[in-house]
Amino acid sequence: MKNIALITTLFLSTRIFSAIEILDRIAVIVDDGVVMESQIKAGLDEIIARYDQQNIPKPSIDDLKEQVIESLIIEELQLQLANRAGVRISDAELNSSIIRIAQNNQMELQQFISFIEDSGDSYEEFRENVRKQMIIQRIQRGRVQSEITITEKEFDAFLATDESLIELEPQLLLRQILVQTQNQAENVISRINEGENFSDIAIDVSISSNAKKWWSNGLEKSK
Repeated sequence: MKNIALITTLFLSTRIFSAIEILDRIAVIVDDGVVMESQIKAGLDEIIARYDQQNIPKPSIDDLKEQVIESLIIEELQLQLANRAGVRISDAELNSSIIRIAQNNQMELQQFISFIEDSGDSYEEFRENVRKQMIIQRIQRGRVQSEITITEKEFDAFLATDESLIELEPQLLLRQILVQTQNQAENVISRINEGENFSDIAIDVSISSNAKKWWSNGLEKSK
C-alpha cells in the first residue's frame, strides 16, 4: 500500500508541475522599471493594425518592433519621473476623462464600456492606459510642483530621442547619433574630428529607427 501511495503522489505532483506555464517575460529593464514582452506584443499588434486599416505599406516587423520598444522605454521613463514628482490622477479626474471620451464617440459611459468589452478588450486595461497618458501629459506640460529634480540620466535619455530635436528648438540645436557601446561612440567622435560629414555618419551607424529618414531628408542642411 505504501508503494501505491507513493506512485499516486508522484503522479499528482507531475500533473501539478506540468500545468505551470510562463505568462510573461521581462524584455527590457528601464532604470527602476521594466518593459514586458506582452507590452511589446500589444504595441506591435496595434501599430500593424493601424497600417492595415489605412491600407498602406508598412516597414519590416523588426523596424516596427524597434519603434514600439523605443516608445515603451520613453513612456516608462516619463512614468518614473512622474512617480518621483508625486504626480497622481484621482479616480474622479480619470472618470471625467473617460466620460468625455465616450461622449466624443457619441456614447453613454455604459455603452462605451460595453463597446470596449464586446471588442475583446479589457475596460480595466483601458482605464489604466488612460491614466498613464494623463500622467504623461501632465509631466510634458509641466503641471508639476517646482521642486521636481530631473536627473542627468533622465535628461540624457530624453536627448537620445529624435523627438528631443523638435521639443528643444529653437533654444537648443542638437545633433545626435544613437549608438550602443562606448567604442562605437569613440569611433563616431574620431570620424567627426577627421571632418567626415555628420549626416553620413548618422545614417551609417545610428541605431535609431528614424535615423536614415531623419538625416536623409537634409536636416543638417536645413539648419
